[in-house]
Amino acid sequence: MVGKKLGGKVQMNVEANIFRNACPIRMSYVLNKTGHPISSNMGYAAVSGSDKRFYLYRVKDMLDYLNRTFGKPDKTAQSPKLQDFAGMKGILLVKGHGWGDASGHVTLWDGTKCSDTCHLMYDPENGVFVPETAYLWVLQ
Repeated sequence: MVGKKLGGKVQMNVEANIFRNACPIRMSYVLNKTGHPISSNMGYAAVSGSDKRFYLYRVKDMLDYLNRTFGKPDKTAQSPKLQDFAGMKGILLVKGHGWGDASGHVTLWDGTKCSDTCHLMYDPENGVFVPETAYLWVLQ
C-alpha cells in the first residue's frame, strides 16, 4: 500500500519485496509532510518517491534522524510496556531483536495506543520479535 501511494523507487523496492518493513517509510512520509523533510545528503539509506521526496527504510537510520532532528528522546524504557508511555503523545521507536528484516519499529503513539501495532512487550503481534528499548519523542 505505501509503495503505491509514494511511487518512484519506494514502489519499485516494495513491489520487488526488497522493502518488507515499511514503518520507517511511513514515518518518513509523516515527517516530510509536517515540516521535517528528509534530504538525500544526510548519510542515511533512503530512496525517493514519485514526489521527489526521500524516505528512510531502516529503523536504525530513523532513530538517528529523530535524535538529530528532535534531540534526545523525552522518555526511554527498557523491556518497554504500554504503561511506560501512558498519557504522552508522539513518535515511538522500539528497538529489539528476532526479525530477520528489521531491527525494530517506529510509529505514532497517542497516549494509549499506536497508529498501527506498537510491538512493545506482550504485544500478540510480535511473533519472534523481542522489544529491548523504546524511545518516545513527545510532540505538541
